[in-house]
Amino acid sequence: MMERYGYSIFCDDIRNEPGGKLSFVGCYNAVMFTAPRFPLVLPKFCIHFHVFSPATQPYESVLSRCYVPGRTDPIAEEAIEVPRLQDQINLLASLPKNGGAPPCIVVAASLVFTPLEIPEPGMIQVRALINGGPGELQVGSLTVTPAEG
Repeated sequence: MMERYGYSIFCDDIRNEPGGKLSFVGCYNAVMFTAPRFPLVLPKFCIHFHVFSPATQPYESVLSRCYVPGRTDPIAEEAIEVPRLQDQINLLASLPKNGGAPPCIVVAASLVFTPLEIPEPGMIQVRALINGGPGELQVGSLTVTPAEG
């Protein structure tokens, strides 16, 4: 059985393009190398994420949370719009029964911070609370570390 999962893109900017496209500018790989001085303040920082759920496990609600190193409480907590429950159930009923890969319901959103303060080195984390819990789904992380030199 397929599990819920997600991923995040961490970048300096997200731009809306014609035709509904998104452009991600200054994307980070697994690590953000910074100056050695903390707290660090970035003038702008963006996170775009997707959460996938098997169509047999529809969403009632999705709450995104962003954590920065040095703080235990989320710095952002935002409800993400999900399709109406009946629309999700109707979609599942309309799909062919032997269509190959199991169908998913996907929600996506962007978090934009202007500015973002990072108190200390560590990990920026994105998590999602789905249907009220019981736990948070890890949706992505970015290690923040001072550059050597």
